[in-house]
Amino acid sequence: MLMIDVFRREVLTKITAAIGLSSLGAGRAVAQEVNEYNVGTASPAAEQAASDVANEVSQVLNWDGDEKTITGVYSQEAIDNLDNRPDVRYTEINGTYQAISETRPWGIDRVDADVAHSNDETGGDDTDGEGGAHVSIIDSGVDYGHGDLTTNYIDGKDFVNDDGDAMDDNGHGTHVAGTGDAEDNDQGVIGVCTAAHLHAAKVLNSDGYGSWSNIAAGIKWTADQGHDVGNLSLGGTSGSRTVRDACQYAYDNGVLLVAAAGNEGPSPNSVLYPAVYEEVIAVSATDRSDDIARFSSTGPEIELAAPGVNVLSTTLGGGTGEKSGTSMASPHVAGAGGQLMDNGYTNREARTKLRDTAEDIGLSSTEQGHGLVNVAAALSDDSNSSPTVDSLSLTEVETDNDDAEFDVGWQVSDSDGDLDSVDLTLTDDTDGETEDTASIDVSDDSASDTTRLVASGDDGSSNSYTAELIVTDTNGASSSDTATETESEDTTDASAPTIDSFSVSTRTTGVWFRAESDWAVSDDDGDLDAVTTELLDSDQNVLDSTSSNVSGSNASGSHEVRTRNSDSDVVRLTVTDAAGNHTSDTRDV
Repeated sequence: MLMIDVFRREVLTKITAAIGLSSLGAGRAVAQEVNEYNVGTASPAAEQAASDVANEVSQVLNWDGDEKTITGVYSQEAIDNLDNRPDVRYTEINGTYQAISETRPWGIDRVDADVAHSNDETGGDDTDGEGGAHVSIIDSGVDYGHGDLTTNYIDGKDFVNDDGDAMDDNGHGTHVAGTGDAEDNDQGVIGVCTAAHLHAAKVLNSDGYGSWSNIAAGIKWTADQGHDVGNLSLGGTSGSRTVRDACQYAYDNGVLLVAAAGNEGPSPNSVLYPAVYEEVIAVSATDRSDDIARFSSTGPEIELAAPGVNVLSTTLGGGTGEKSGTSMASPHVAGAGGQLMDNGYTNREARTKLRDTAEDIGLSSTEQGHGLVNVAAALSDDSNSSPTVDSLSLTEVETDNDDAEFDVGWQVSDSDGDLDSVDLTLTDDTDGETEDTASIDVSDDSASDTTRLVASGDDGSSNSYTAELIVTDTNGASSSDTATETESEDTTDASAPTIDSFSVSTRTTGVWFRAESDWAVSDDDGDLDAVTTELLDSDQNVLDSTSSNVSGSNASGSHEVRTRNSDSDVVRLTVTDAAGNHTSDTRDV
């Protein structure tokens, strides 16, 4: 597992962030304006290039393999040049997210956490480092001197000031931490977990704002420390590739990520980032009447609902107070996840269990997702456990036809060994129409495969598609998961390379029959890749071949192919571009 490298130096150049551009006085000669950017690289060469052209590098995040994200101060010219490199995955101005809260915990009873406590389910024990779940509050820090939090608090890291002191100077993270993991000590409040190991990644400043790079660093730290759950009661309206990289990294490394859906009101598709990302559980907020909170964001990304109105929890300085928001709902789910992972569940298994045991409170799926989180039900030891979706992926397949084709990779399991069926559905997210389905019979305790699903007659307009998998056992228990992919722009016809000329001459020398091809090729997109000449017999078997690497928009050359076999029949020329599109032609010999 790669560790995070963080370099902090004082940035002397004035930085203008996503909230606006700075202006300089008129009538003065000014240097080219610079901004703080995140640069996602895919190779050591790109990493070096991004470092070399930066005015200042403040942070480097190492993902898996050669992929990294470099945060630094760049001129627009430097960013334009980096954008032209194929091994630079993205550049983005380093924007900010903010704490989701600010409208002012009956919730513990409502999600049946008290029932779990009565069954001695606490999320951990009282011995630091030995057993128990590890819950990371990725927020404004935690008041670790608070009487309800100090026993459970283990450590933290401050990514705002770059030190190991994650003391909260805003109050938001402390309130979130109390709902997730306040100790049962006959004072103050009680959390969903009461003895889980509590950690703090301080990524929001005293005003409740945090840069994308610092938030990503906090998420990555949570994963690299081996924590079980990461709570993200923060967000914004813009997506960040840097934060998405961090969420993917953490989820792949076993972290259950839970995020507040946002306080944008009940308008459709109002869920904020990073809750939008498929690696993250998006949580909406409900009130005491089990209605959707008037401020809660809603949309198809909502996975679970939890109490979020007038939630009583810990505050700075050792007190308690009420707050409202999806920020307050999210730690109910994070605490429930910690309870499950303390019982041996993986992050994916815990996610499935939370969905399968959620309580349907009569709201729409865009408001409640799978339902209101129920801690006691999630922890119940059912005699017939539900099957589990262990992995699900959706990958576009490049084809020469007009259809959008996807490979759905899946793996399912069931501890009872009574798997029965896997049902797949491909949906066009633009219009909600079902494009394709598949049903596969499975058995025993595990199964995996890759299934091709097709959106026929797609117009190539980069639609987003979602694959849903439902796995069912012989007793009728089921689990589900979804994966989403955006189709690449369909440029197959326009980008196919062209054979401009192709001629063949032959001769025989000794026992060898030789054919020489002269050719010229072109491509409107300028991404020629290879030209291959093949000598075929009458059954279309390849007797000999030779290839040339080409590039740009035009290329020409010649190849010689030969054989001792006198049954030579055809010479075939094939030109291929970098996208895999190809054109072939043949000549009889």
